[in-house]
Amino acid sequence: MSNRFDFQGLKETGEYFEGWYVKCTDPKNELSIALIPGIAQFSNRESFVQYTIQYKDQSFSGKVTFDRDDFHVVPEPYSILMPKFVLSEKGVRASLKDEKNDIILDFSFGPFLPIRQTAFMPSIMGPLEYLTMPCAHDIVSMKHDVSGTLIINGEKIVLDSAIGYMEKDRGHTFPSNYLWLQTNVFEDDTHAALSLAVATIEKKPLHLTGSIAIFHDGINEHRFATYLGTKHEVIVDNDGQGYTVVLTSLGKRLKTSVRLLNAQELIAPMNREMDFPIKESVKTELKVWFKEKGKPEVFLSSDYAAAELVNWKA
Repeated sequence: MSNRFDFQGLKETGEYFEGWYVKCTDPKNELSIALIPGIAQFSNRESFVQYTIQYKDQSFSGKVTFDRDDFHVVPEPYSILMPKFVLSEKGVRASLKDEKNDIILDFSFGPFLPIRQTAFMPSIMGPLEYLTMPCAHDIVSMKHDVSGTLIINGEKIVLDSAIGYMEKDRGHTFPSNYLWLQTNVFEDDTHAALSLAVATIEKKPLHLTGSIAIFHDGINEHRFATYLGTKHEVIVDNDGQGYTVVLTSLGKRLKTSVRLLNAQELIAPMNREMDFPIKESVKTELKVWFKEKGKPEVFLSSDYAAAELVNWKA
């Protein structure tokens, strides 16, 4: 099976985007940081690194943009390169400076926890991976150790027991409406990890709302997906600042309830342009209930979840 980390756009010359979502959470330092390096080939051709950080009671976010030709892939060790930025499966190093912030980081990654791959499910997209989708989603690592240093506007933070997560997206547009959440830092369980999305799929002749989710209990991977027969229900809070998702599959049920706290702006590819502002919470509250037939219900909570709610009609 192919390595889900690798850049897929080497032969893409038309309208196209591809990006990595690299998250690091460190409760010891009250820190959550997400980096989004990638490329966009639309009316403007660019490479970029976006960042969003929640550190104690402080928030930082921004986007550093380069020419498309400043993006490179090197084979050994396989790495993504941009000016003052390098990402591999072993870690990430960056010096990001814009008009608001000066961010310097050097993180080392431990072994990745990938999701299960089969011929039917070569990625989290399942059999849709074999089609050219408007947006193809990938989970690279549900969980891995992170250590290193982060300097935010001159303040140095040392990480020695942080937790990482990595996913990817590629295509020519994000879904017109979707929700997404993720965490691998729970108060009640140091081994569990969760990633979930519900989105509109617009690929002729398909036009439907589909769901994908992985709940890893530290031993077993539990997958929920429309292509596996999963049914979903979404309830948006009255104030629009949170939502509940219920996924039901054969013999299993997953319920999540998240609040959209500390949301910061990111720029997403939408309608074949890289200019659509969205809001993401990178450190927010999440509750999870997981029930497997014949076993007691599992309840977990986290203050270090990431979540988005984009163009969702309540």
